[in-house]
Amino acid sequence: MTNLTTGQLWTRLTELLAGARQDSAEDLPGAELVVTEDDREVFRAALARHARRDRDEPAVIWIRPLVASAGLQDGLPVFDPSVVRRRALHVAAAQASGDGLNLELVTGQRARIQPACGVQLAVLQDFDTWMTTLTLERRSEVEALDSD
Repeated sequence: MTNLTTGQLWTRLTELLAGARQDSAEDLPGAELVVTEDDREVFRAALARHARRDRDEPAVIWIRPLVASAGLQDGLPVFDPSVVRRRALHVAAAQASGDGLNLELVTGQRARIQPACGVQLAVLQDFDTWMTTLTLERRSEVEALDSD
């Protein structure tokens, strides 16, 4: 594994979020985030298909982990943006590894962004459905990752 430049990191991240180069057997492939600390998994969640590079700090990437939906409304999944809030990954180093992306965070934690599967893929697909129910203005606000 070799360290990636900021540009290479961004390209690989956006490919993973979009499901590029993933198993076509999945209807809507995407990505999940797995965070470890001291070789112990401390967090796992699907990732929304949008991300943003920080304007002031190029080593910071804004993402939206999808921990759970807020339920159903009119038979469709609903998400609460105050629960599925944007999060910042402050990256110290990044490497491409197989079908994923390994990140060393400034906190000392390690993060892996990889193809989503199982429960995380189902949550991502529910989020995709919810996004189609939003107005264009609201959808743009959610995708901008500028506020919670």
